[in-house]
Amino acid sequence: MPRMALAALLSDRLPATRHRDFRALWGGSACSSISLWTLLLGNAYIVYKLSDSSFWVGVSTFASMSPYLLAPIGGTIADRVQRRTLVKVTRLGAFATTSVLFVLAATDVIEVWMVVAVALAQGVVRAVEIPSDQALLANVVPSEDLGNAVALTSMTQHGSRAVGPLLSAPLLGTVGVWGAYLLAAIFALVAFTSVRRVQTESRGDVVALRQVFANLGEGLSYVRHHGPVASVFVLVVAHCALTMSFDAMLPGFARHELHQASTGFTIMTMGVGIGALTGTFMLAMFPGGQRGRMLLATAIASGVSPMLMAASMNVPAAAFSAVLMGLSQAMFMAVTAVLLQQVIPDGIRGRVMSFYLMSAGGIMAFANLGFGTLADWTGAPALFFLPGLSFVAIVLATAFAPHLRRLYQTGRIPAEAGEAAIAASPAGGR
Repeated sequence: MPRMALAALLSDRLPATRHRDFRALWGGSACSSISLWTLLLGNAYIVYKLSDSSFWVGVSTFASMSPYLLAPIGGTIADRVQRRTLVKVTRLGAFATTSVLFVLAATDVIEVWMVVAVALAQGVVRAVEIPSDQALLANVVPSEDLGNAVALTSMTQHGSRAVGPLLSAPLLGTVGVWGAYLLAAIFALVAFTSVRRVQTESRGDVVALRQVFANLGEGLSYVRHHGPVASVFVLVVAHCALTMSFDAMLPGFARHELHQASTGFTIMTMGVGIGALTGTFMLAMFPGGQRGRMLLATAIASGVSPMLMAASMNVPAAAFSAVLMGLSQAMFMAVTAVLLQQVIPDGIRGRVMSFYLMSAGGIMAFANLGFGTLADWTGAPALFFLPGLSFVAIVLATAFAPHLRRLYQTGRIPAEAGEAAIAASPAGGR
């Protein structure tokens, strides 16, 4: 196919790519995500190597994700200050913290507590960056292209789980973890330079940051009074707690069940990323009217795939299960993000999406820590199977819940419900 025809086809199928500021933000988000997953892979690798314990891998993952519990503070800031400036500052912070790990590893003084401490610092930075990036995303494209923009951004965020390990795995096996940290730092720097090209100005409706509880209350009240949105939030919490909190278990699973510690760990991590990249690309190309059925199907598959992983006793079977896990889980999270972004008012977008991040990343922090601790005692297979089975049961039960049943049927959150939620919130009387 001629290059011009291919470009026209992609532009038609991926309309968000027509907008200059979206391309700059999207490219930066992709590099930021690659940097993050390269960093997390390096952290898991070196912590397990130094400690020989899934518990300490869970601690390092907890340190990376637990600051997402503070994401609503970041979302409030994103609704007050210039969003593009905030994204620049936080990406520069991510570059700085990643560079610290590189120096520690390159000088061969790195220890477990150092990894945990720097992971915690970067988690705080990310807890501000991600809500800012999500809020700015809705401003760099017209409303009719927002669904495609969110899907493409989800594709790069989840697909980076494949790209990061693909690029860094050879470094771990040759030069060592400092090579992976260096690669993560380079991508973090590129992410910073990319967002500098964004020209769109964007602010929310927060007037005074010192009114912390009032500002957070507006976002929380919107979710609480918006039945369909609240139902999606509950489903996301269950999904992230039961099916996506497996990172701390992978090194031990590769060593004890697959009997290939380094190779098995890398292949499973890459498999999750390849599945995520494939699934979210399919979502970006898929008609919006199918999102309800896609939400239900990916939710069920998200529970079934860890059950298959539990039965995987060799690398090929584990790789297949990992791909299915990445595909279903990333598509589920991307669909929920699209549905929410299309209905949330821009004035409170940063705060509401920060609660979404807290519901996902925050719960994953505690679940990873718990599963990592239990894996040393019970083994990982049971911790893949039982939570996966539990989530399938929850999803089947939601077919009888009015809001989610309607969402599965229509594939959209009613706009009129959002208007009622605004009227019922403290901000509604402004």
